[in-house]
Amino acid sequence: MKIAFALLLALTAAFAHAENYGAPLTMKNPVSLPAAIKLLDNKATADVLVESKVDKVCVAKGCWLGLVSSQDNIRVTFKDYAFFVPASLIGKTVVVQGQIEKVTMTLEDTKHYVKDAGGDPAKVSTPRVEYRIVASGIQVRS
Repeated sequence: MKIAFALLLALTAAFAHAENYGAPLTMKNPVSLPAAIKLLDNKATADVLVESKVDKVCVAKGCWLGLVSSQDNIRVTFKDYAFFVPASLIGKTVVVQGQIEKVTMTLEDTKHYVKDAGGDPAKVSTPRVEYRIVASGIQVRS
């Protein structure tokens, strides 16, 4: 019985580890993306903990992900380029801890991100304004 419990505990720990990326989350009570954007107010950045579904992941190497938002482009990059995420996160709900900021991208950067998302950069003619969260950690919920 003790061996079975130890095996179950080890499997649970391994599974939990596979569902976390970056640093452990320290903030509590995640907010919606619109609420996180409102936290910026007149500030350049704000610390946030948000919960959302993933709708895109960088196809090149998993170096960013996009969060589902009906109003704004929300891209999550990873602090110090310290971790990457798999494309299998698309459609899953995640909790992201980090700093949010509003970014006006260059046309070149916009085309680069469109290409990394699997789109056609030749169809892009204007720079994109997006909200970006530089994440220190991500936890997969479902």
